[in-house]
Amino acid sequence: MVFLTAQGGILGPFCWLLGKILNLIYEGLSAIGINNLALCIIVFTIVVKLILLPFTLKQQKGAKINQYIQPELLKIQKKYKNKTDQDSMLKQQQETQEVYRKYGTSMTNGCLLSFIQLPIIYALYRVIYNIPAYVPAIRELYVPIAEQIRKVEGFATTLSTFVTDNKISTAGKAIKTLSNLDVNAVTDNNVIDVISQFSMTQWETFEKLFTNNTDLVNIISTNVPQINDLNQFILGINISEAPGWKLSWALIIPISAALFQFLSSKVMQTPQQTDTSDPTAAQSAAMMKSMTYTMPIMSLFFCVTLPAGIGLYWTMSALISFLIQLGINLYYDKIADMDKILEKQMEKAKKSKKKNRKSFMEKMMEAAGAAEETNSSTNSVAGTNLKNYSSTSSDNNGSVGYRKGSIASKANIMQQYNTNQKNKEE
Repeated sequence: MVFLTAQGGILGPFCWLLGKILNLIYEGLSAIGINNLALCIIVFTIVVKLILLPFTLKQQKGAKINQYIQPELLKIQKKYKNKTDQDSMLKQQQETQEVYRKYGTSMTNGCLLSFIQLPIIYALYRVIYNIPAYVPAIRELYVPIAEQIRKVEGFATTLSTFVTDNKISTAGKAIKTLSNLDVNAVTDNNVIDVISQFSMTQWETFEKLFTNNTDLVNIISTNVPQINDLNQFILGINISEAPGWKLSWALIIPISAALFQFLSSKVMQTPQQTDTSDPTAAQSAAMMKSMTYTMPIMSLFFCVTLPAGIGLYWTMSALISFLIQLGINLYYDKIADMDKILEKQMEKAKKSKKKNRKSFMEKMMEAAGAAEETNSSTNSVAGTNLKNYSSTSSDNNGSVGYRKGSIASKANIMQQYNTNQKNKEE
């Protein structure tokens, strides 16, 4: 189970921590009389981006350094252009790595930091995806409704049919889990996982299914308006509802998400000198250019089809990334003295070299080299062993002598026997 019954696996601890931050923000805003989930999501996204800021700054610093050392790398590329033999390719890798080592950076700069951030980003999405799981005050609005639903005979089937008929895709996983449970094993959390994905319009439809159930209708009529008030955003946008492809103010969110994603991608790109005749470099440049346009389109599609709360987080995340990148570009391109930064990097790299500290890429290169040496060693040993099966000496007449007891000597005896028998028959 993923939602209220707690996120498991590697994301569990991250979700727990981010959930605590979200709840703290919600309680803080509530204390000053602001009960609004949209504003809570905005503040939450800003806080998490600030937490990740040190990783971002380090990653971008490495990217800027790599941009400035491009002329040296390009010179190496031209030196070994059209040389595809193994020896030349190995030398090119070694010389390229030496340049990166000199400046204390690597061609994989930022990859490790990105991997570190991935669990946090996925966990952040899970928390925004199901806020009642992490904010007790909001969960309490759903509990009385869930309790009444569980009293309805065949409630699991009713919920499953309703989710299917209304195409509530975000509740698909939760309803599958609920349907697979024995009716007595279903808890309030299992029901809340499903109903927390209902939009206001879907709540109105759902309520009509139970016109004869006064208790359930009354609790829905009392609590759902409170939930709806929490989900209200500017221009009447409800963050619990997906904007869809119909013309409405809610489309501002997916359009903004796509726009800021595009701007963020554009300012993140750094002008680099590349060998246009190099197929690998050309392919890499084409891929980067393609992603600049495909990622915003993906953002637009997801934010249209998912609840606006997810889109709001996506939009704010892209906007903040755009602003941070603008600040980083301004600092390194207009304010910072890159010569001094490179000088410090080189000094730092020298100290690391003295301490025998190796980058991830260097370790990979050494591992590859060790494998090469192992193969050579194995071939050498194999060659030595083969000598034991072949000639060890030769007489003056050129006849070969074999080591006594070796496989070669036994094979030679058998060959001589066959030859003698053949001569006798002739």
